[in-house]
Amino acid sequence: MEMGYLRTLHSLNLSHNNLTGSIPESFQNLMSLESLDLSFNHLSSEIPPQLAQLNTLSTFRVAYNNLSGIIPSNGQFSTFNASDFEGNPNLCGLVVGRSCSNGTSETHRITNDEVDKQRVIDSPVIYYSFIAASHAIGFWGVIAVLAFKYNWRVKLFLAADDLIYACGTGISILAGCIRKCIRK
Repeated sequence: MEMGYLRTLHSLNLSHNNLTGSIPESFQNLMSLESLDLSFNHLSSEIPPQLAQLNTLSTFRVAYNNLSGIIPSNGQFSTFNASDFEGNPNLCGLVVGRSCSNGTSETHRITNDEVDKQRVIDSPVIYYSFIAASHAIGFWGVIAVLAFKYNWRVKLFLAADDLIYACGTGISILAGCIRKCIRK
């Protein structure tokens, strides 16, 4: 049976199996695959660029094989770490920080635009801007609902009153216990 026919497969761990040969191109058909671990084998050849089309792939480990060539930098491959590829000294690309030799084709050559794009995505300013925007949207979304939904507004204020009362009661009990301990 060929692995490429297992279209609903979510996770495949074939690490530490002494596998040889190349990574099958039929893996591109595993459209539901989320995790693929082929580390600690004896795989050779290149990483099939078609694997970058697997949009659900969140884990891809090929560490400690004999792979060579360029690591695809598009699709999900832009999210993987260098540790996922370590132990393959002949791999090159943006992820591992090794530039490819001049013999690579024009379509596989890492451009400065790709490097700049990666730097922009990893920029703390962009990250914190998205966090601030999401918090603002969430806050104003709740305020808008409370402004237009009378029942929700009443329930919120009743819940807040109950919370304040419970905290006040708890503090009163705690204060009484502390007074008793101090008097003894």
